[in-house]
Amino acid sequence: MRIAIGSLIHETKPEAPLTMMEAFTLQREQAVLDALPAFVLDDHDTVPLLAATSSPGGPLMRETFHVLAVELVHRLAARRPVDGVLLALSGGLAIEDEPDGNAELLERVRNVLPPGTPIGVLLAPDSPVTERMRQPGVVFGDIPTLRKALAA
Repeated sequence: MRIAIGSLIHETKPEAPLTMMEAFTLQREQAVLDALPAFVLDDHDTVPLLAATSSPGGPLMRETFHVLAVELVHRLAARRPVDGVLLALSGGLAIEDEPDGNAELLERVRNVLPPGTPIGVLLAPDSPVTERMRQPGVVFGDIPTLRKALAA
């Protein structure tokens, strides 16, 4: 099985100034595997996408979100086929013109996958799961739950 892994971690503080691209640390290739070691499944071929992390700050500028989402999705599209995707996301990700940034990212990921491909999402504790994030084939949980869901 081939499992793609990636992350977009940014905790939004609505009252803070907009967050720009410079606030993010980006990791690619082996660095993604190093950043997300719990996602590496020994019995699967792990496909690194992008790990993007920033300190808490204001909503993402639309351009910043677009650059990060496009890179993650393009890396996923270039590495198909995959049997599943594991994503680490922070709760409450907001974009300057979209309060539900996690849902938008999940929609973009879903659009490049065949129907039925599972997407496992690890959120920070107590993070909200919005109705829009509850898309077909998207599973939320801790690492053991997500591993089990992708192995099914």
